[in-house]
Amino acid sequence: MRCADQFVEQGMAVVEDALDPAFCEEVIARRLAEIGVDERDRGTWPAGWQNLSVTTAYPLAEVAPRAAQALHELVGGPDAVAFGDLPDNLIVNFPDPGRTWWPPEEWDSPGAGWHKDGDWFRHFLDSPEQGLLGIILWRDVVERQGPTYVAADSIAPVARFLADHPEGVEPGGFPIRDVLSACRDFRTVTGRQGTVIWAHAFLVHSASVNTTDRLRIISNTTVMLRHPPVFSGPGHRTPLERSVLAALGVDELDFVSTGDRGRVVSERERKWAGGAGQSPG
Repeated sequence: MRCADQFVEQGMAVVEDALDPAFCEEVIARRLAEIGVDERDRGTWPAGWQNLSVTTAYPLAEVAPRAAQALHELVGGPDAVAFGDLPDNLIVNFPDPGRTWWPPEEWDSPGAGWHKDGDWFRHFLDSPEQGLLGIILWRDVVERQGPTYVAADSIAPVARFLADHPEGVEPGGFPIRDVLSACRDFRTVTGRQGTVIWAHAFLVHSASVNTTDRLRIISNTTVMLRHPPVFSGPGHRTPLERSVLAALGVDELDFVSTGDRGRVVSERERKWAGGAGQSPG
């Protein structure tokens, strides 16, 4: 299936073998050393997840050219992208024997942390601040290793909520429990080292519990667009724009925001400024 078709139909486009394994291991070794973790010494392993702040953003076209090509296909070319590099903000999910494992369909489990990304801006249906969510598998990720859980059918209810609120929605203002209660398609994000997944920004997701004896290492990145997506009028619709229209069940939508677009200083940024991590993914 073509990348664009996969994205419109499933809300995710998977690019396998996008990153060289040697590059992945080089980044992992450097970032683990920075937090005092020696993989050979379990005594240096904390429990649960550690979310590392960005120290380097690699040019995507250089380190993952096939992923860059897929990205450009989804959003309408390289000129549409304001930011699309690959940050080294690893999310390391360490084995955590003190927590209870839960499957993705048990979305209301006490340990769940379902959310829609984007804690630094006011949300609109056409927000350019978060065109796509990138999920990078720096190592193989398997079941029960703490993979990201996604509600694959959450895109449509989130799109409808945003379409009904042209005044904008603050971060944390989404009815996540209502969205999840209507969802039926819960999945785990697993795959091989070096896989890059371009996911819909409206995809609700959660971290999970690592019950294996191996580290799960991924990262998330946000693709920022130069201009808001356009859902009506003449011109070619990008796969991203088509995916929103398909989620709403319409061929065209004359969406006009009525609220002020603005940046929000997130709790994550405040924690990073103080030396702590962010919410997990």
